[in-house]
Amino acid sequence: MHEELDLRLSPQHFLHLITEVGTLLARLYDRRSGLSRNQTQIITSLLQNDGQTQTDLAHDLQIHKVSIGIYITELEEMGLVERRAHPTDRRAKCIYLTPLLHAHKHLGVAHYADVHNIAIEGIERQDYLTMLDCIALMRGNLVGADEKDRAEGRVAQGVPSARP
Repeated sequence: MHEELDLRLSPQHFLHLITEVGTLLARLYDRRSGLSRNQTQIITSLLQNDGQTQTDLAHDLQIHKVSIGIYITELEEMGLVERRAHPTDRRAKCIYLTPLLHAHKHLGVAHYADVHNIAIEGIERQDYLTMLDCIALMRGNLVGADEKDRAEGRVAQGVPSARP
């Protein structure tokens, strides 16, 4: 007698579950921090590399330049970032984190820690480490596949249309 197929092994289940976990993590963090997902991404990027241009941020975060300008203006109004003249390009502005953000970034770190602790509650340390190793391996596999697709010029094939 054959074993019944475990639906947890389906690609659809995996994609749904991992996407939903990411969405819930982001939703909880955003709610607790009071920032939008895109505002958080901008701040995180600037924490890693302060002083980027608006164009660089838009490219790195894959957010339209006009939209990123709106988010930066919102963050500027909150006193969290500031625009400064680019050192060599008069037309460009560099975006910097303010002393106010640096003075309060520990609050954001605490929100991340709280959400992380909620997410991993009940998971044994070794199981958690194994999961992280597996996710890192999956990420590497996907980065490799993405690079291969780009090198081969592979484009989206889309869903067949019923239209003539």
